[in-house]
Amino acid sequence: MPEPHPNGDLIDERPRRRRRRRAWPWVLGIVGLLIAGLVVAGFMAAKFFEEAMDVRADLEAAQSRLGGVTELVRSGDQAQFDAVASDVLAYTTSADETVQGPLWEYASWVPFVGQNIAAIRSTTEATHLLVRDALPASFTVLGAMQRENIRFEGGGFNLEPFRQALGSLPAVDAAFTEAQRKVSGINRDDLLPIVDDAVGQVIEVIDQAAPVAHTATAVLPTALTMLGEQGPRTYLVIFQNNAEIRATGGAGAAAVYVRADGGHLTLQGQTGSTTFESPGLTGVQHLDLPADTLDLYDDEFARFSQNYTKTPNFPTAARMFQAIAAKTGYGVDGVISLDPVVLGDILSVTGGVTVDGIDVNADNALQILLSDTYLRNPGDQAPADAFFAATSATVFQKLVSGDWDLMKMLDVFAAAGDQERLYGWFSREEEEAVARELGIDGAMKADNESTTEVGIFLNDAAVSKLEYYLSTSVAVSCNAADRTVTTSITMTNSVDRDDLTYHILALRSPSYGGSGTSMLLDVLYFAPPGGTIAGVDPAEGDAADLARTSTEDGRNAQSIAVLLDRGQTRTVTYTSVLPEGPLGPLSVRYSPTVTDTPVTIAASCAELTGP
Repeated sequence: MPEPHPNGDLIDERPRRRRRRRAWPWVLGIVGLLIAGLVVAGFMAAKFFEEAMDVRADLEAAQSRLGGVTELVRSGDQAQFDAVASDVLAYTTSADETVQGPLWEYASWVPFVGQNIAAIRSTTEATHLLVRDALPASFTVLGAMQRENIRFEGGGFNLEPFRQALGSLPAVDAAFTEAQRKVSGINRDDLLPIVDDAVGQVIEVIDQAAPVAHTATAVLPTALTMLGEQGPRTYLVIFQNNAEIRATGGAGAAAVYVRADGGHLTLQGQTGSTTFESPGLTGVQHLDLPADTLDLYDDEFARFSQNYTKTPNFPTAARMFQAIAAKTGYGVDGVISLDPVVLGDILSVTGGVTVDGIDVNADNALQILLSDTYLRNPGDQAPADAFFAATSATVFQKLVSGDWDLMKMLDVFAAAGDQERLYGWFSREEEEAVARELGIDGAMKADNESTTEVGIFLNDAAVSKLEYYLSTSVAVSCNAADRTVTTSITMTNSVDRDDLTYHILALRSPSYGGSGTSMLLDVLYFAPPGGTIAGVDPAEGDAADLARTSTEDGRNAQSIAVLLDRGQTRTVTYTSVLPEGPLGPLSVRYSPTVTDTPVTIAASCAELTGP
């Protein structure tokens, strides 16, 4: 019986059975939602796959139609070009509209695959933007690049097509800038290989073309002025001889004066060491230089033109050439420098030349100019210098004829600039700014903002032409804890013959314990701006009286001389302490030799300066 409650109510103390909740409707509901979700997801996946195939088909069709654009530009067929551009725009518009849909937005959020979809979406948008905004303007720009439009009979370039291009370049530049912005957030390391293969092609094209479009827009107006659009200009073009190595390449043995007037380019005269060694010119310093700069080099540096390029700061060398040219009656508006490697690359585009009955082409230019010429004239250097000068002038005439593919030639000069085989200095600031924009000014860096620059250079101290047989490599490493950077240059003397002539063999090396086939090299190092030099190995080199320490343009520098015997390989290593404060990515300047110079920068440097 129930017990009475104190208030009189009865208390039932019998155990109660817990009421079971009916859970199965909830379970069925969740399962139903999951099934419905899977059905919807399956439908969306199928729909997305269908759209993805449509995008691919549109882009492939656009790519196919673009294949013939170059020929249309060459032929000047504006009507057909416009028709092709219209078709391509329709394809890219369709693709762009598809990737703007909600499915692509949602799919880009899906883990693991979303970044791939987002990358495809961004590159599709960028492609459409380029076709819509850059392709129409490109007809005028590309048309200006055709040889039949720009050639001047007698040498030079018709400036009118380039003037027409000036109106179209800003649109091309803006389109590539925006396209680059759209793809800039894509991390290719996160993409599936099949996606990276397709997306990467678009990114690479944009990354390569965007800077070119920007540079062309920035420099073309001034470049036209430099070609004599507003009045004649006179330039001294120097051909550096890598067989007698200098900091920027080689001795300036041969040179020509070039006149630019309204796009017409004419050879005004030849000069070089032969002219500049005339009485009253040779052995005389024609340009005032700071005492610190002079202390860094031998006493022949500023008094003999073939030594002007011992400084790696090309504006200094150029002003010395300008000063000595003025003494011969030439007012020089700029100085341009290139070496036989570039001459050979130019011949690969223009075709070969014949000089004194000898065929000179891209394959044999280096051997003929830097070796065979001296072997043919064992007792007299004058014929060798004359042949070098004649070849340089002949190649120049071939170059200014304009009868070659401009785009291929631009590739040659771009590579020459990257390899530091092409330099340009101009007396007017707005024109020198073009050289800086193109990266051919050859000026040593004054700060570490954009890059932390180390420089390691070679100057022949043996009075020889042995460096035709020199090969080098450069390696840089860093110690973040000590805040130091270590720069090493490894040099190999690969002389492989016994019939070297008097003018090839070393004149001074025997005085320092070497032989006629021993290179005597000044290894010149520049610490980064604000940095100090902590040491060098070997400490004094092989000729203590040739070791020098000073500054140039505010940069701490040091050189030692080392003997490099036939068949020998040696390494010289400099260590410097970096300044406090932020540092730009590390970069290296070095002397270009006849062969390529491999450069390695250790990953440890990224800890100090960033990648």
